[in-house]
Amino acid sequence: MKRLILRCSALVPAACLAAAAHAADPLQLKLGGYMEYWVAGAGQGDDYAEPVNSFDIQGDSQIYFLGKTVLDNGLEVGVRVQASAGSDTNAQYIQRSYAWVSGAYGKAIVGKYRDVVWLTHNYAPEASHLDSGLGGSDFYQILPTGRGVASLDPNEKPTNYANKFLYMTPKVYGFQLGASFTPSNNRAGDDASATSETIVKDAGFDQAWATALTYGGTVGGVGVNASVGYNLMNGRNDGTVQKPGDVHNFQTSALLSYQGFSVGGGFNRMVAPADSFYASKDGHAWEAGVGYAEGPYMVSLAYVSSSTRGDLAAYPIRVHDQDEVNFFRMGARYALGPGVDLWGALAYLDSRSHTGNKADGNEGAIGGALGLRLDF
Repeated sequence: MKRLILRCSALVPAACLAAAAHAADPLQLKLGGYMEYWVAGAGQGDDYAEPVNSFDIQGDSQIYFLGKTVLDNGLEVGVRVQASAGSDTNAQYIQRSYAWVSGAYGKAIVGKYRDVVWLTHNYAPEASHLDSGLGGSDFYQILPTGRGVASLDPNEKPTNYANKFLYMTPKVYGFQLGASFTPSNNRAGDDASATSETIVKDAGFDQAWATALTYGGTVGGVGVNASVGYNLMNGRNDGTVQKPGDVHNFQTSALLSYQGFSVGGGFNRMVAPADSFYASKDGHAWEAGVGYAEGPYMVSLAYVSSSTRGDLAAYPIRVHDQDEVNFFRMGARYALGPGVDLWGALAYLDSRSHTGNKADGNEGAIGGALGLRLDF
């Protein structure tokens, strides 16, 4: 515990000085996670160019180790390590790894995690376990947008799981502020190109900043969760990367709930100049959906739209102004027991490239999945 306090002193000095007390109980790790697999079928657009199966078995599994303890002065100190395993690519890697200190003055997080804009974002209701959004949904494995289409997610994650520092204020009348900072490290969480103890740049940006304002409460019997967020990613212009353009990312989202009904969605606007590392994603995206849950059942219906500049370097010919994606999905879920869900999903995708070439997109694709999820 003494070693942990010394390590965090460089991040939140005031909190750590106040935490110079012993914990009532030693920090111990608990095991948790989930496993899900589904059978999927799809019919891609007539002109879709990539080799695909019409049927597949896909899945996703994650295991996390969570530990926390409360110091004698009331500060909570904790850690979380989350590993992905059993995915469709058979990848095994640490997805998240971070520590936190939480108390009366808010919560500070450091490690391999996403920024505060993602942390506070609200999603359109989704009854299946394929997740909301576009690129952030596992539906991309069933209905891909096509090799010549750059899509933007309504909940875009520009810095992904890179190492970063986050801070969230205490809630005041339901409102909360947050901020995070990400240096130019690998978007997977570490400087992959570093071969010594030097600090090597690895990401396409120099540093990234994020801030978010959220509200959570009840208004007239209706549950309300809302958020607005902003990302700034400073461009790089050095011997390795010549992408000096700064990227600005704006997000807003809301979720309303009342007697089993839920309505929600989000909007994302990315401003990425042609000389930036995210140039192809310059544009906007939004989603909206509705869900209803009663007892062990839940159903949902949602729509996602994306409109971006597209990758002019790889596909310079322009017939249409934008890469356009329209995505409709339906989901259903039934709880067979505690932590055991049977679910299904259907979706329609229309994805068109700015080149006007149908083979670069995926126009009129239909797919679905039936799966089982186990939470433990």
